[in-house]
Amino acid sequence: MENKRGVSLYVHVPFCRSKCPYCAFYSFRPQFQEMERWANCAAKELTTLSTTLPPRKKLTTVYFGGGTPSLLSCENWQVVLKAMESLPRDDTCEFTVEANPESLTLEKLRLWRAYGVNRISLGVQSLNDMELKTLARPHTASDALQALDMCIKQEVRVSADLMFALPGQTLRSWHNSLRTLVHAGIEHISIYQLTIEPESYWGRHTPQGLPDGYQMYRWAQYYLCRRGFCQYEIASFATYGQESRHNLAYWRRSDVYAVGPGAWGFVNGTRFAKIRDFSTWATAVEQGIDTLDYLENLRGAREASEAAVLALRTSEGIDFRAFAERYGNGYLSQIIARLRELPSQFLYWKGDGVALSARGMRVGNAIWSELIDLEDEAEHE
Repeated sequence: MENKRGVSLYVHVPFCRSKCPYCAFYSFRPQFQEMERWANCAAKELTTLSTTLPPRKKLTTVYFGGGTPSLLSCENWQVVLKAMESLPRDDTCEFTVEANPESLTLEKLRLWRAYGVNRISLGVQSLNDMELKTLARPHTASDALQALDMCIKQEVRVSADLMFALPGQTLRSWHNSLRTLVHAGIEHISIYQLTIEPESYWGRHTPQGLPDGYQMYRWAQYYLCRRGFCQYEIASFATYGQESRHNLAYWRRSDVYAVGPGAWGFVNGTRFAKIRDFSTWATAVEQGIDTLDYLENLRGAREASEAAVLALRTSEGIDFRAFAERYGNGYLSQIIARLRELPSQFLYWKGDGVALSARGMRVGNAIWSELIDLEDEAEHE
């Protein structure tokens, strides 16, 4: 566990062409010159970060997320990517940019590659045009396939995101989306069940015809694992060697620095967030004021239980020796005892650790809730 921890960076781009009805992430449609202002402020934050990184530390993963980072112009990207050069990166650094099919262009791909971007996370969501229309996505299935093909031809590693349990979605249409991606040559697929947040449009106007997502998730496990994919974490499948190292940085509780309005980070056991409002964040950056808006220090039982939950999101699971060294034998004993009470088919016990089985992944939330309950017990011993 400890020797796998690197230093990562997350950069939040808050802009979208339009707001999806299910989305509660901090994003909005940009107004005049807001993207230019964001680029200049993000560049300033990156330059400042380069002076505060621990000595001899190099970034092992970089992730530009959003929002829709691909909505930025090449001129905006030039400003930010030049600032990125001030940050030391490991020779094998995984540098990912999220993109949407309608705003991904060959010019942007080539620019990103010139600055070291080597992975694209593409928001496909579905390869059924009716489902995309329901989601109010501004692209078609054909657009998505063309964007994927462009990435592959440019020799950029590409991951595709899909959503399931959508209004009116069937198991057949879900299978068709999975199968088409596999046949297109995609080597990393992340799947997310539709979650309707209270703050979203659908949170206020819940759509009808939502199917049960359990069978769709189970089918993805069955189908993808028979097409050469390994489920390396709760929502992601990859062929050998194509796992997202940035994803794993979160589950391993590695240090993740953050840049941009609303960006979340985690350093030395402290979780933090930047100012969420764009204008307030930008003004603070321009005036040289601290942009931190939230801090949470996790210690003791809370830290140990969270670490266990995050580890069980992955196929690696909990390494007993590494966990005990980092959080203590007492917390490890409590976690093992609670897991022993669960049905055996949900867990895979190894000599030196434990992980969720394929069945366990399907009921992960219920299992994790059992571990979160350990907090009060530990604190009152």
